[in-house]
Formats: sequence, C-alpha cells, structure tokens
Amino acid sequence: MRTVPLNLVMTYPVYWSRYQVLRDYVQNFYDSVGYKEWNKRFCYTYSDSLLTMWIDEVSFNYEWLMHIGASTKTKESGEFAGFFGEGFKIASLCALRDMGWEVKMMSDDWLIDVTDIEQHIDGTPVRMLAYNITSREIINETKLILKNVNFDDYNLFKAVLDSFFYEENLIMGEKVWQGEEGAVFLRSKNPINQELPSTREFGRKGAVFCGYQMRGTNPFDLVICLHHYKQVDRERKSLYAFNVIDVFEGICRYIDAECAMVMLEKMRRYWNTYPKKKIDIYSWSGPINILIRKVANCDKTRNEFYQKHNNLLYVKRIRTISEKNRRWQAKSWLKNQYKKYILVKDTFRLLGYRSLEEECDINDGFVEDDNANSIQEKGFSIFEDICNSIFQGFFLYQRKPERKIITNYTACYHGMAVTYKKRHFEMNNMGLKVVSEIDKIYLKKEIFNMDGYYDGLSTYIHEMCHMFGGDTTISFSRSLTYATEILLKNHIVIADGKRKWEDVFAEEMNCYNGL
Repeated sequence: MRTVPLNLVMTYPVYWSRYQVLRDYVQNFYDSVGYKEWNKRFCYTYSDSLLTMWIDEVSFNYEWLMHIGASTKTKESGEFAGFFGEGFKIASLCALRDMGWEVKMMSDDWLIDVTDIEQHIDGTPVRMLAYNITSREIINETKLILKNVNFDDYNLFKAVLDSFFYEENLIMGEKVWQGEEGAVFLRSKNPINQELPSTREFGRKGAVFCGYQMRGTNPFDLVICLHHYKQVDRERKSLYAFNVIDVFEGICRYIDAECAMVMLEKMRRYWNTYPKKKIDIYSWSGPINILIRKVANCDKTRNEFYQKHNNLLYVKRIRTISEKNRRWQAKSWLKNQYKKYILVKDTFRLLGYRSLEEECDINDGFVEDDNANSIQEKGFSIFEDICNSIFQGFFLYQRKPERKIITNYTACYHGMAVTYKKRHFEMNNMGLKVVSEIDKIYLKKEIFNMDGYYDGLSTYIHEMCHMFGGDTTISFSRSLTYATEILLKNHIVIADGKRKWEDVFAEEMNCYNGL
C-alpha cells in the first residue's frame, strides 16, 4: 500500500450536500456506460450502513481520480451527464469531512481508500486529502463502497438515481418522441421525489432533464429532455423558470408533428399567451408558436387537431380604436352564444381557425344600424325629456346624442353609445367626472313596442352613463348606482313617461287598423 497526498486541504471551503455528493458518485458510473445501458448494467446493494455500487466489464486507471475536471468520457460523448467535471476528489472530501462516510473505490488492479494525512506548508501543519492505494488482482469491474451511510441517506441515493436520464426512469411515462437531441415523455403517476431539483414557480408536475440530468420541473404532465443544453451556473441546483422555457423552445425545434400536437394539448393554458414586452424571457409564447407551426406543417396532425378542438377562435392584437370597438362587440356576442368558444393567440390561424371578429361577422353579430323612423323618434324623445327633467346637473352634454337604431336581431348589443374624449373634464352635481361626450346612442329595434318602455329607458340611461367611463370603470359603476336612485325617487315622472309611451304605440296601432 502507498499513500498519495492530494493538493486539496481538508479545510478547502467547498460544501456539497449529500445529494450533490451522491449524484457525483453515481455520475461517474453513468458516464462509463451511457443512458442506453444504464438500467441493465448499474448495480447496487445496501446493508448494515454499507452502500455498494458497481458496474461489470468497466475499468479505468485511478489517475483519472487524481485531478479536478478530469473525465474518462472519451468515446461516446453524446450520452453522458457530466458537463461540470467537479471530480471524485471534491465529492470524497465532503463525504469524509462533512458526512463521516468511509469511501473505497476499486477498478482494474487497484483499490483506493480515501483518507487524510498531515502535511506541512511553509512549516505549518495542515491536513490534506489523500488516497491509500493498494494493488489487487485484476478484475474487469468498477466498484464504489460507502460506509456509515444511514437509511435516510440510502433513500436519498435512490432519489438520486431518478435524477438521471434513462427510459426506465420511474418519472417517465409513455414515450412520445426520442432523437439524438433529446426526448419527450408523458409523466408517469409516480411522484417526483422532494429531494430532486425543482423550479419554484412550477411545482413538481413535470420534469426537465438537461445534459442527461434532471435540473428542474415544468407545469405540465411532460418530461422534457434536451441533452446538449448546458447549465452555466454550476453551483445552482435547479433551473430558473426562464431556463425551463428556453429548454422547451430548444426541444420544440427537433420534435416531429405528432409530438408537437401532444405537447400543444398539454400546454393548453398558454394557448392565448403573448409576450408582455419586446423581450420577455418568462413568456411561453415562443414554444407555443413553434408547436403550432409544427402541427400546421403536417396535414394529418393539422386536421386531427382541428377536429378535436373545433371551438377555437383566434384574437389578434388590436391597434386602433375601430378594432377595439369591434373587439368589444365581438366579445359581447360571444358571451351570448350557446356554443362555448375558447380564445387563442393569432398563430392558430395557421391551423385553419377563424378570428373572433370573423366568426361574429359570419353569424351577423355586429351591429347593423339605421336612422330612427317617426315612431322610434317619439320614443327617443320620451327618454330625452325624462333626462332633461330629473337628471339636470347629473348628465352634462353640449347637445343631444344622435338617435340610431340597431336593426339586426342577432346583434350583440341591446344598446350602444359612441363616445369621444372631452378635452376639458367637468364635474357633475354628484361629484363624478364627465370624461366623454356622447355622440350617438343606439337602441335595438325590438325595444320599440307597447311593452318596451322600461327596457328602453334603462338601456338609454345605461348608455348615457358612459359619459363617465367604460363598462369596467369604477366611475361608470357609481354613475349607474346614482342614476338608479334618481329614477326611484322620481317614480311619478317615470310613470308619466310610460303613459306617453303607450299612447304613441296605441296611436300607431289605431293607424295600422285603419289601413
């Protein structure tokens, strides 16, 4: 036996966790055979605090364990997990010093006991990591023995095994796609061990493997493996959310159309996502766009996806006031449809879907208008007289709004106001700020009948309140509350307006019967 001191003092300020130490030990074995044979060839036992792991028909020279960063991965470099090269020495330093484990490594004709010895540097005694190296009979195997490993550490070791990429990994479910660049699996029903790396924002629903090791999680029932993605920060245990999105975008460039369809369906919650700014590293928009294009480029998957999801309508970004008004109308139409549509991003047009506005237009959902006839003019006059009588100081306007009629029955709106912003704001008698001038008020044709008075009046008042803001604003909501109180306090005026309304339509009916 001979003792070989290493250039590594025992006080070297590196502190790996038990997980990191075990992962590095397992990685040495993983790198010796690659993922294709890993499940068949890697063996381990545990008994009486002794954890032994080995692989037959693999041997190497112990000098590879003498240097930080050295690697025996010289043949099939595309199938290994070790990108960082921390080395056997650092893992053994932490195992011996911090965990109290005894470490033995053997291969070929040698056996190493990890120990420490006293050395002197400039006359000062220091403890140094060292190997006791013993010659033995040549055996074509590589074996690591760890002593003083408790049962919790053994369970941690089994969790470490799940952190390596191989098809039989219990995290993996059904294989969806595999190539030289990576693989995509559905998630199995087996839970992801709490000791494995996770991405905080995404929980532990899906897994992400980079460089053949699990480095993070994703929010879908998917296991994504991108073999040649390198994690730059070697000290960080898990991927950030933007790293995970980057991995998804990377693997999406390699997969086929059928895999893209599976992934797209699993990522449904982000079908209508757009970047929030010009460069948005936290947006799933990029991967979703690539998946849509993959599906669209294959007739089979495009048709299959369209048949399965025939209730999608895409919405493009709106840039003008006109587009904004049409969007409001189309969304109002959508709320009243029996068929439940799902709004998605505009890239879905590549799959043959119509836009929200196109579907609304086809179904005659947009407002078709006309000028008011003589009877409708009289109805408008009644509403305007009520406003002048009981809403003085509340509604402030330069002129009466133009009267318009919504003529199509299928129109999304029962009433509608066209407004434009005032240059100078005014305050009404209730302390509400008048921000818009009402240019036109539209009422639906169906209102103008003998029984339509209250429907018409409430709709007219609602539209007049838009001088205080849009439907979703607090000021608009407050104005409706105040307006309702005013109507209730003036029930005599309201009742008188009803009699006038009925007289108008009674007169119309008499004229009709006279014809």
